[in-house]
Formats: sequence, structure tokens, C-alpha cells
Amino acid sequence: MSLRLAGVTPSPLLDQPAFAADGSSARLRTYSGDITIAQDSGVIIYRSGQVDVAPMSFVPPDAEAIATGAEPALTAEVTIGQILTTGSVEHFSGAGAAGVTVALQPDQNDTAWCWPHLAFQALGTRPMVLRYRLTVLTVLPGTSDEVP
Repeated sequence: MSLRLAGVTPSPLLDQPAFAADGSSARLRTYSGDITIAQDSGVIIYRSGQVDVAPMSFVPPDAEAIATGAEPALTAEVTIGQILTTGSVEHFSGAGAAGVTVALQPDQNDTAWCWPHLAFQALGTRPMVLRYRLTVLTVLPGTSDEVP
């Protein structure tokens, strides 16, 4: 039995003005929503003390492209939202996510742009819903106070 990413449903985007660590004007965007994880088969094989691990990744459906060369601050988290149980739960061995990372992924059609890309490992043996939050802090052009 293996898990697969069945869908990503975004929540409303949080987009607000902010300040970077150096005091320059910035823009803070927080993408969030639900990740539906499904089973590839209907058979659950229980192995005492083991949890299945399935690597998954995606670009949030509502993400905006970032200019190549920009160096935004990126953070992400993935948490358990709901475990979808069917039948007996006496052999439940856990669920959730681990190894959450976020990076910029180059646009495949235009090298002038890149996208925030969230990757993680889904843990468990049952279908579940995970919640994600990916935050991008981008310094606005022409506002940096750094000395050349």
C-alpha cells in the first residue's frame, strides 16, 4: 500500500506589507490550504512499528511567480488535519508529515521566473488530510537600504 497526493485545495491568500530584516519595505504572502492524501490500493498492510513514507511535492495552486534572482525568505510547515479511517483502527501506526522543505523551482517555460515549491514526506498507512502554510517574504524593488 502506498500513499499519493490526491489534491491541493488552497485557502484565501494572506498578502500584506512587511519589513525585511534590514528595514527595507517588503511584501509578505502566505499560501495555505489542505492536501488530500489517498491510498493507491484498498489493502492496508500493517507492519508492527513501521510507518509508510511517501515523498510528495507541489507548487501551491494560487502561488505567484517570483523573478529569478530574487532571494525571498521562505518558510513552510505541514501539519495533520484529519485522518480518514475505515474499519478497524486497532493497528493504527500514525500519520502526518516530516522533512518539510521549501525552495524556488525554475519555471519550465520562462527562465525569468521561478515558483515556491513545497516538498515533504507523508507518513502513515491511511488516507488523510494535511494542512500546509508556505510564507514568502520578498523585498520590494528599489527599497533596500544596503550599502553597495
